[in-house]
Amino acid sequence: MNRWQGRLAAAWMLMVAVFMPGSGVAQALDFQQAYTMALASDPTWQAARARERADAEEAALGRSGLLPNLSYHYSRARNDTTSRQQTRWGALEQRSRYASHASGFTLSQPLFDAAAFAQYRAGRERAEAGGLTLKRARQALAVRLLQAYTAVLYAQQALALTQSQGRSLQEDARRSARFVAAGQGTRTDQLEIEARAHVVQAQEIEAQDRLRDARNALRAIVGPGLADNLLAPLQESALAALSVDGRDLSAWRQLALAGNPELLAQRHLVQASRHRYEAARAGHLPTARLVARKQLTNSNGENQIGQRYDTGAVGIEVSIPLYSGGRTSAASGQALAEQEEAQHKLDAATSALLDDLARQFHTFASSRKRIAAYRQAAEAAAQRVHATRRSVLGGERTNLDVLDAERQRFEALRDLDRARYDNLLAWLTLRWQAGVLSDDDVARIGALFVAG
Repeated sequence: MNRWQGRLAAAWMLMVAVFMPGSGVAQALDFQQAYTMALASDPTWQAARARERADAEEAALGRSGLLPNLSYHYSRARNDTTSRQQTRWGALEQRSRYASHASGFTLSQPLFDAAAFAQYRAGRERAEAGGLTLKRARQALAVRLLQAYTAVLYAQQALALTQSQGRSLQEDARRSARFVAAGQGTRTDQLEIEARAHVVQAQEIEAQDRLRDARNALRAIVGPGLADNLLAPLQESALAALSVDGRDLSAWRQLALAGNPELLAQRHLVQASRHRYEAARAGHLPTARLVARKQLTNSNGENQIGQRYDTGAVGIEVSIPLYSGGRTSAASGQALAEQEEAQHKLDAATSALLDDLARQFHTFASSRKRIAAYRQAAEAAAQRVHATRRSVLGGERTNLDVLDAERQRFEALRDLDRARYDNLLAWLTLRWQAGVLSDDDVARIGALFVAG
């Protein structure tokens, strides 16, 4: 292990001491554990589950309009009736007090109801869309979790690098002070080192803030169980096993168009909007239903006092709409506009998804090249730091050259971390947008994070 790697390890241990209070040894939280916690705690996922349960009832609501309807009614009243009749002998008045009641069952079955049938088909489409939306939300949870998880790791490593850079500047300051005391250095070098040390101190404070914010964002997904646990780090060597499965961009596009849950759900919503339009237009059509009634009445009127009737009836009722104040035409126009809106939303979603799919495909490929380039840059920068320090001892370089070399090394290490996480996120997001992301893929990602 060379000097800068040793400093980085020491900075990491210091960060553990800062963010893990207490003397006990904390167990690192790996990605698979975090995913399990997110499935139980993430409010966005829980809301999606509730929404799916609500959407699932759309099919039953639509089907109910085609099924028999059975109702029962009952009434009882006390009546006080006064009747007046004019006769040749004068007015005759009669007052009656009596109790009446009526009860009965009514059973109806739609025979022809175009609106109800269209609403049934629309309900089925909305229920299908709800199930697909839930599938999309579960896949999105894995992507959001990986983004939050790697954001914490990146913030931790950025803080460790900043702290390591601060200690390196402290060593440079002590070395510069010895050179000045021996007449081999300048006050300018000391001031430059001091200025950069203050900048790094401010950067360390910013890094701590970013780490806190990243952990809060992760806690919002996995719940309070996160506590102050460290996260299992990414095993870089395992990244090489990830691939695009031998598919080119065109093949990934075909997968997305055929299987992306968001697009499939939106297509079902387009169909649902068409059926709603059919239901609205059906307001101009007649309806027919089979009706069966059974009714028992007692004293159901002034001319039926004391009389009891037990009546049964079976027949067909036909309703023909003649005029509804323009309601049917307005509802049809509204439904047609909503159908156009749904189609445009589908087109927009398709375009946005394919754009992001291409972005993730190219990011996955380019991040591999960036990883190799930044790794070489970090190694070269470390060698440059060592060589520059030797040159300072020989009087060929100044401490300012050392500071510049160290800055480049830390930047290369930081960019290397970012490229690794970009590669991982691009792979997962590519599969998400293509609609092929599964729990096996999540487990595969989880295996890349191992507590060492």
